[in-house]
Amino acid sequence: MEGSNSPTSATTTQTTSSRKHGRDDVINGNGVTGHKRRKKVLPGADGDTPMTDGFPETPVPVELNSIGTQMEEEVVELTAADTILLGQEDKSVLTCAWNPVHSTVLVTASPDSIARIWNVPLEAAQSSMIQNKIISHEPLVQKKATLNDPTVSRHGDVTALRWSPQGDLLATGSYDGQTRIWTTDGFLRFSHSLHKYPVNNLKWNKSADTLLSLSCDGKIIAWDAVTGDLRKSYELANTEIAGDMDWVEDSQFIACGDRGGVFKYDLNTEESFAYSGHEGEVNCISWDEVSDRFATGGAVDNTVMIWNKTTEACEAKLTGHIKSVVSLVWQPITTNSPPTCRILASASDDRTIRIWNTTSRTLIHELQCHIDPIESISFSPDGSRLASSANGRLVVWKTETGTMTHVYDGTKVRRKNGKVSSGDEEGISQISWDEGGVRVAVGGGELKVSYMH
Repeated sequence: MEGSNSPTSATTTQTTSSRKHGRDDVINGNGVTGHKRRKKVLPGADGDTPMTDGFPETPVPVELNSIGTQMEEEVVELTAADTILLGQEDKSVLTCAWNPVHSTVLVTASPDSIARIWNVPLEAAQSSMIQNKIISHEPLVQKKATLNDPTVSRHGDVTALRWSPQGDLLATGSYDGQTRIWTTDGFLRFSHSLHKYPVNNLKWNKSADTLLSLSCDGKIIAWDAVTGDLRKSYELANTEIAGDMDWVEDSQFIACGDRGGVFKYDLNTEESFAYSGHEGEVNCISWDEVSDRFATGGAVDNTVMIWNKTTEACEAKLTGHIKSVVSLVWQPITTNSPPTCRILASASDDRTIRIWNTTSRTLIHELQCHIDPIESISFSPDGSRLASSANGRLVVWKTETGTMTHVYDGTKVRRKNGKVSSGDEEGISQISWDEGGVRVAVGGGELKVSYMH
C-alpha cells in the first residue's frame, strides 16, 4: 500500500492530456458524454464457482450447468401497449433518472440544452396525463456551429443527471463543463463552471451536503451543496485520468484511473491512499455500505476485484470475464436479499453478466442472452430483478434464479403515426428503475418507459 498526496485546488482547474472516456471524440463532436459504446439466445447458466484469493496466473475454470429455458416462468415480451414514448420522436435522450422517493417523477436530458422533469402516470393507459417541466441549460458562450467547429452547437447539452438520495435536489452536468443544482420544481439553486470539459458523472454523498462532479479530462470537483461553494478539486496521482468514482463515507470517496490505479480521498484532510492490483485501465468502481467493501472492474485484465476499505487490501480477484468489465452494481439490501451473502453483478463486453456471492466467493449465475456487448445493468430497488441492455434490447432477469422475465426489443421496425420507424438505432445506454420497481425508463435513443406486469 502506498500513500500519495493528491493535488487539490480551491479556485483553479488545470487541463490534462486527453486519454479517458473518448474525450477527443467528445471535443470533436463525435459524441456527447464520451461513454464507451458498448443483438436472442438461451438465458443464463448457473453454478457455484469459487473466486480466488490472490492473483492466479490463469483464470480458475468455471463449470456451469445450463439452466436452459425455464418453462414454468413465461418470458413476457414488452410491447407498445406496455410502453410509453416520451418526448419528440426526432430527439434522442442522452440520460434519464427516476426520482428515488417520488415514484411518478422522472428526469431526462436530450441534446437540445434542455432537461425535462416528467410526471409519469402509474399505468401505461394513462399516457395522456403526462406532463413535463423544462429546465434550460444555456451554454456559457452562445455560438453557432461551423464546419471548423461542429461542437459549438452542443455546448449546452446535458450530459449527466443525478437525484439526491432524499429526492429533493437534482444535479446536472453539461457539455460546456457547467454543473448545476436544481430543486424538484425546476428552480436553479447553484451553477458552477470550473470544469473545462464535458461533465460525465455526478455523485451525491449520503447526507446530500456534498456533490462530486467528474469531467472528461479526469478532474474531480467536490461542491458544497448547501452553500454552493467549491470544497476541493482533485486530479489523480501519477497523471492518471479518473474514469469513475463513488462515495465511501460522507467525507471520503474512491476513484479509479486509466493506468490501473485506485485511490481514496478524504475531504477533511490532505490524506489519500493508492491501491494497486489491476493491470491497466480500471473502468468502474462501486462501494457497498453493508459489507464495508468496494469492487472495481478492469478494462484490460477483465477482472473484478473486491477491496477492504479498512485494511486497504485486495481481498479477492474474480475471474471469468474474457473482455472488459464495463459495469458493477451491488444488490440493494431489502427483505429479498439473502441473509448470508452480498450479491454483486458485473457486466462485460464479452456479452455476459455474472452474479457473484462475494461473501462465499462463488459465482451464482452467468447470464447469457445478449448478442452485443452489454451497455448497462441495474438492480430493481428491491433487488429481486436485474435489468440489462445492449444495442437497443432490454432484458429483465430474476436475481434468485437467473432466468429471464421480460424482454423489450427496441430495434424492431415499428409504426408510429403512420410512419415506419427503425427503433432504437442508438442503443440503450441508460437504465433507471422507478421507486416501486414497476417501471423501467431506458434512454440512449428514444426515451421509453416500460411497465412490468
